[in-house]
Amino acid sequence: MEIIFTILFILAVVWGVGLLFEKFGQPLILGELLAGLVIGPSILGVVGSTIGEVRITGLIGEPIFQWTEAMGLLATLGIFFLMFYAGLITDPKKLGKRVKTFFGVGIAGTFIPLLFGWLVTWFFTHDFWIALIVGLAISGTSLVTKVRILGDLGILKSKVGYTMMGGAMVDNILTFIILAVVMKAITVGIVGPLDVVYTVALVVAFFGIALFIGYRIYPLVGKFFVHPGARGFTFALVMGLLIAGIGQMMGVHFIIGAYLAGLFVREEFVGGAFRDLNRRFQTLSHGFLGPIFIVSVAFHVSFGVFETHTLFLIALIIAAIAGKVIGAGGGAYLTGVGKREALTIGIGMNGRGTVELILAMVIVGVASDIGISSAEAGIYVSLLVFTAFVTTLITPIGLKYMLRKRSKKK
Repeated sequence: MEIIFTILFILAVVWGVGLLFEKFGQPLILGELLAGLVIGPSILGVVGSTIGEVRITGLIGEPIFQWTEAMGLLATLGIFFLMFYAGLITDPKKLGKRVKTFFGVGIAGTFIPLLFGWLVTWFFTHDFWIALIVGLAISGTSLVTKVRILGDLGILKSKVGYTMMGGAMVDNILTFIILAVVMKAITVGIVGPLDVVYTVALVVAFFGIALFIGYRIYPLVGKFFVHPGARGFTFALVMGLLIAGIGQMMGVHFIIGAYLAGLFVREEFVGGAFRDLNRRFQTLSHGFLGPIFIVSVAFHVSFGVFETHTLFLIALIIAAIAGKVIGAGGGAYLTGVGKREALTIGIGMNGRGTVELILAMVIVGVASDIGISSAEAGIYVSLLVFTAFVTTLITPIGLKYMLRKRSKKK
């Protein structure tokens, strides 16, 4: 019975804060994250948590609600559904329409912030794997957050908005391919060139299996999706879990499989049921399980990093912002986009949202594999959460400023 009231309390708070953030035109995820920080052990401690063997409490002392293993399972499902939905709204076919610009924005917008993040983290930690994961985390961008921001500003279907969405598709796909290789390398242990080749080959094999299931099996069983409803949703879920499970068995993190599975639920395969499936996965991911995951991320956050890792945090935020502006904006400019539009694209690609939070939690999952404690993992999660918060917060502000300048120029 206790878990029911814990879920009720979390969702009620998230819903209330979300309404407030929507009123001020801010991305909903920022409200969810802030709600988690306030009610979790980081500040008040209304919902208590245990990290490792340490019981974490907030200002009120003994928590009213307790974060249990069952809640942790719901948070894990939240990651799965968020990644599935991210894949669902990614349409690789659209990349062919302006492939040069999309790939320029996506590739440069992934590797430049990855490099900047790696350099900053390496400078402060001298840990190769941590530096790589942190760099990868700040290199990602959130399609879901971007859809919301661009839609609110009325530029989702404009040339700039379309370019950002196409670049974000490339960015996401590339980020998760790199993550798949990194996760496998951490799990197996890279000691030489042959290990690198083996790891890459294994990841490529997994992608090959996933592509075969997605583009060969899905069309053959498309009849299951003919009618909107629970049957189609269940089958899409089964396929998603199957691909994620195969990836997990091959040592590839399940979020990669979830994202790939979402990519394969295409309208040409499922017909008129696509919109119904889209709504169902959006409701589950962003209305129920996603907020629980985002709140759970806040439980790993410590405000102490503002005092103990001040320079690290500032440098990481600068690396994240500069990396996207230089990388994505530069990639757009080099492929023929004007200077002002390229700068707008670079600023807009800073909306990280759920992608960075999910990648931040990857550090917690691999902490023992890379030889760091749960407390150390919490530091890196805290740095990435605050970086995601700041960069996502400034994105709509920066875009509004650039749009005003453009309108004045006209």
